[in-house]
Amino acid sequence: MEQVQVVSLKLMVSKEKNKVVFAEAGKDFVDVLISFLTLPLGTIARLVAKESDMQSVEVGSLSTLYGSVTNLDKDCLSADTCKEMMLQPRNPMEDCCRSLKLNIDDTEPTQYYVCDNLKECRHEISVMCSTFKNKKCSCGALLEKPISPQSSDVLGGFVKNNSSFMITDDLNVVPNSLDTMFSMLKKLGIEDMPSVEQMVVNVTKNQVLDLLKCSLLSKTVLTDVFLGKKLPLEKYELTSLSRNDFATVDSAQISVKVMYKKSDGKIVCAQGKEDFANFLLSFLTFPLGGVARLLDGCSSMGSVDRLYKSIIDLNEDYFKTKEVMDKVVDLGLAPQFKLRNQILPISESKAQSYFCYTNSYKSRRKIIHLTDFFLTPDYEDYSDCMLETCNTLDMVDPISENGSAKGFVKGPTMYMATDDLAVTQMSSISIMSLISRMNISLSDMEEKVVSIGIKEVTSVQNSYEIGLSILKASLTSTSALTNGLRHLIGKVKVEEDLLTKVKEEK
Repeated sequence: MEQVQVVSLKLMVSKEKNKVVFAEAGKDFVDVLISFLTLPLGTIARLVAKESDMQSVEVGSLSTLYGSVTNLDKDCLSADTCKEMMLQPRNPMEDCCRSLKLNIDDTEPTQYYVCDNLKECRHEISVMCSTFKNKKCSCGALLEKPISPQSSDVLGGFVKNNSSFMITDDLNVVPNSLDTMFSMLKKLGIEDMPSVEQMVVNVTKNQVLDLLKCSLLSKTVLTDVFLGKKLPLEKYELTSLSRNDFATVDSAQISVKVMYKKSDGKIVCAQGKEDFANFLLSFLTFPLGGVARLLDGCSSMGSVDRLYKSIIDLNEDYFKTKEVMDKVVDLGLAPQFKLRNQILPISESKAQSYFCYTNSYKSRRKIIHLTDFFLTPDYEDYSDCMLETCNTLDMVDPISENGSAKGFVKGPTMYMATDDLAVTQMSSISIMSLISRMNISLSDMEEKVVSIGIKEVTSVQNSYEIGLSILKASLTSTSALTNGLRHLIGKVKVEEDLLTKVKEEK
């Protein structure tokens, strides 16, 4: 029987309040918490939908967005791999997560594939390689021969082995110290040591999933998971969005037509070209830490912001390497996951550079047989040898093999999204059914064209960070479009009310 992995965690619990004061943990548990930040939003939506010791949960509008991908017609996808990229987005720090004692990310690790006809293609200047199976080589054969790196770096998590940390109930991670301990006790009004007791728990994989669920919804994560408190399912109020929430950066913009109710400003649906659909679908590939960084630590998601801010504030000395620290601080998309028309300014992790080494022998019948082939980070010149080669790699774009496609879905199809971000191909019948289900009078419907980007400029030259507003709203609300665009729709409603009042006065 396979041994169940656990991680030991010490809790200090207030007996009077039945609440975790703080936890004391080493490398293994803190690595787990940091790994949450590396998970793409699509992976999180998939994981929290599973049953564990706690019920399944939904993540704002992301769960609906994720579910709608499964129903996208393959004819509207830029490539066969696009649906896999959205439903199984890769972790940008999978090398660090692979060796975690408790790793809940069930996404398949990155694999490399070269041409089935490698013994011939290796005589070209470069060898075509893909991280997705069944792409085509320039020779016409499929790239489906698995090839592995000669040696794979296993970084062993994020922080050093001898590290010791204190963790608050809302996942604020700080180095272990007397000052911090007394500060925490004082903050909670605890003056008598007998009022707190120590509790040791062995954290299981199921409980790690519970921790992830609670971290998205609750500010008392450790208490909820380890003291058996009920998971808080109430919706957190979205903090108001202002111009100062985000850095203003010029970027591409996309035009979207929104249909909303005049009576209350609630958006029923929005329609746009493929760039609009790709903008929304790309959310699923964003790592949680990258989103927190985009929103300047103001995601409004449970304890995520406290966790994120405390981790990026950790001194370099606590991380395995400076490179690991830099990646955690600036978490970007996994390699090859950035769209060519990416609206939001999120970075892309740099892929490891490899060369393709092959070795072979010639039989008595003068037939060439490959004896060995692998990926290596180091180049060697074998130009004087016909049996050994070392080629540069020509990595195949998983979305667009010929470079024409810009995103997961393609035009000229128009796309629509509901308020909770269910993305589908445009259908008048579907819109009519939606209006009917919502019991909305057609006289209450209004349309407005808006531009989405980092900076949107209205007719009166007021700038709004529309793209980031929708992203932020999608994390906590099932009315992502209404909340993300409410300042625009609200302004329209006020202007209409004023116009009506003027007419009445006349």
